Amino acid sequence: MSRPIELHFESVLDAPPSVVWERAVALSGANDELWPLAKMTFPLRLDSHTPPEEVVGRRFRTWMLAFGVLPVDHRTMEIEVFEECRFRECSNSWLQGNVCHERTADVADHRSTVLTDKLVVQSRGRLADALLRRSITMTFNHRHRRLRRHFDSVG
Repeated sequence: MSRPIELHFESVLDAPPSVVWERAVALSGANDELWPLAKMTFPLRLDSHTPPEEVVGRRFRTWMLAFGVLPVDHRTMEIEVFEECRFRECSNSWLQGNVCHERTADVADHRSTVLTDKLVVQSRGRLADALLRRSITMTFNHRHRRLRRHFDSVG
């Protein structure tokens, strides 16, 4: 089995952590970050107001839809941590293998936030590693550009 792929993405956003978190943890916010590349389904409403006991430790099945319509990946997801300014989910996906994703929002200064995404991917094999690294990097760079654009326009 190949070594895990570890990736790290970080953006400084011009808003306080509570405002950033409201958008960054919501499924609607994640789908806006992914757009127009993809959309993710989820079996229930997920946002910063979702009680942790509704999601932590439960398994969910989700679909990744290319361009919002074409099913390209199916995953079983388990949210391990769901708290103010931090969540961690681990999933098993048809395409990506095992993925753990942690997102945090930390105070940068009196009016900005550092949003960080850390991913650890255990792919299905070495042949997939380079492609996965490239596609995940492209996707999360896109997501962070969309986040920066959103908070630049809000401020």
